Amino acid sequence: MSAGRKRAFDKAEALDKAMRVFWDNGYSGTSVNDLTQALGINKPSLYAAFGNKERLFATALEHYVSRYGAPLTERLTQPGEAPLAERMRSYLLGIVDLVSDAESPKGCLFVRSNCESGSAAMPEDVSASLKDMGSAAEQALAGRLEAERKRGQLLPNTDPRALAGYLLSVMYGLSVLARRGKSRDELEAIVEVTIAALPVPRV
Repeated sequence: MSAGRKRAFDKAEALDKAMRVFWDNGYSGTSVNDLTQALGINKPSLYAAFGNKERLFATALEHYVSRYGAPLTERLTQPGEAPLAERMRSYLLGIVDLVSDAESPKGCLFVRSNCESGSAAMPEDVSASLKDMGSAAEQALAGRLEAERKRGQLLPNTDPRALAGYLLSVMYGLSVLARRGKSRDELEAIVEVTIAALPVPRV
């Protein structure tokens, strides 16, 4: 490679950097200049690669969910023979790992974005997309819990939808508390209280 030649633009690497900017600053706290500086490109190049800020945010959020959310969700089902309480503990502790990781922005990008949803600073279609994603996640969790109830992993009178809402409130809370500086030990203690409160059969 000749001296002074610029390294080829890596779109995947740029997307990861953009994700972290939104994760750290939030949608409304991130400017196009913030993004171009983090990605090391000019505005025309950013628009050509990702479209406008709104489209880049949507792509970055999808990248975040795919990279972090999907692997965590597997903990709810694997290993299948393990008791639900054990799998749920693994899942929630995985969230603690994510929101308190010293190598990443504190908290959860999806939760932070939802906290901004509906504000004047966030476009209506972005807020609507976040709402749809949140509803889909709640429905999926409720469906999983209903399957666990039928398997005898939850008490027969358990309301899967209400339990899903409760667990989501815990997950959101872990993210918010991590951003506020709660220690990992404190977050893990919340997880243990949550597991103790699960309506599971007791031996």
